[in-house]
Amino acid sequence: MALPPHSGDVDHGLSQVAAVDAASALAWLVAAGADAAVTDAPRNWLAAPPPRPDVPGPAPVAIAAMLGQPVAIPRADTSLSAIPDFAALEAALLAFDHPLRRIDIAPQLLTGNIASGTIILGDQPESPGTPQAALTGRMLAAIGLAPGDCARAHLLPWATPGERPPRDAEVSAFAPFRARALALAAPRLILAFGERAVSLSGEARGIASARGKWLAIDGIPMLAIFHPRQLLTQPELKRLAWADLQAFEARLKAQ
Repeated sequence: MALPPHSGDVDHGLSQVAAVDAASALAWLVAAGADAAVTDAPRNWLAAPPPRPDVPGPAPVAIAAMLGQPVAIPRADTSLSAIPDFAALEAALLAFDHPLRRIDIAPQLLTGNIASGTIILGDQPESPGTPQAALTGRMLAAIGLAPGDCARAHLLPWATPGERPPRDAEVSAFAPFRARALALAAPRLILAFGERAVSLSGEARGIASARGKWLAIDGIPMLAIFHPRQLLTQPELKRLAWADLQAFEARLKAQ
C-alpha cells in the first residue's frame, strides 16, 4: 500500500498549480489590453461615485459680462464741482469702483499739454504702436500739432477690453469726471474724433452729418471729424477728413 504523500509535498504542488493559474490569468489580461496597474488596491468600478461638494457658480453679473449682456454699472457722484485740481480729480477717479478701472495703468481722462488750450477728444485711449495710433499721429502732424502741442481727452479713462466701441452706460458712468476735467482745463478749441465725442455737444446726429461743422461743448468751440478707426476701414473718407483738419488748422492760426 502506498504511503500518503508528505503534507509539504502537497503544499508545494498546490502552490505550483496556483502559480501556473496566476500566470495564465495574467497572460490573458495582457492579451486583452489590461497591461497597466491603475491602483495598488482593488476598486469597485461599478459603484456610484461619491457626491461632489457644492461649489458656488459665478455671480450673475460676471456671467452677463462674459456674454456681452448689459450689466449694472456704477455712475460717479455728479457733485465733483468742488474738486480743485487735476491731482484731486485723478485721486477721485482712481477711487471710483468701475469694471474698466485698471490699477496698473494710469487713467487717461486728460493728458498732455493742457496749457495749450487745444484738446483732441476721442472715445478711449489708443494702444501705442497700433495702426490707429499711427494714423492719429499723422493726422495731427499734418496740421502742425506735435504730441506736446495739445492735450488728449477721452470719454473713457481706460480702454475697453479689446478696444471695442464704448457702451452708453460706460460713457455715462465717467461723464462727471470728464465734465470736471474740461472745466478745469478751460480749452479754447476741441477737435472731436467720432460720433461718440460729438454727442457731448448735445447733437443727436451721426458723424456723417456732424463732421466739418463747428459745434460746442459748454460754450467751447468743437469741430467734429471722422474717427481714425473709421478711416482705417473706409479710406475713401480721408479726403473729407483732410478738409476738416485744414478747417481746424485755420481756426488754430486765427486765435
